[in-house]
Amino acid sequence: MNVLFKPEAEEALFEISKKVEEQDGPGSGIKFAEEFIDRITEFVLPDFKYARCFNDSLAARNLRCIAITDWVVAFKQTKTEFIVHYIVYGPGLK
Repeated sequence: MNVLFKPEAEEALFEISKKVEEQDGPGSGIKFAEEFIDRITEFVLPDFKYARCFNDSLAARNLRCIAITDWVVAFKQTKTEFIVHYIVYGPGLK
């Protein structure tokens, strides 16, 4: 199954990685991004149905959500693709 990132999700991961790099030093941002993507791929299970997002705005888009540490990954899944639409800071969601 292919994992794809919409532009909004790519931008969010880039910005998060940039902040990690500023806080933790050279190389830490790319390491964070690689590990985060690896964590996402652990959730890519064919024929598994995830719950719809609890956030009203994300649920209205018919997105599914998973949590990875403090981050919420909103996605859609088809038989062949796992499409990440958004990566948002979980405590900031209402």
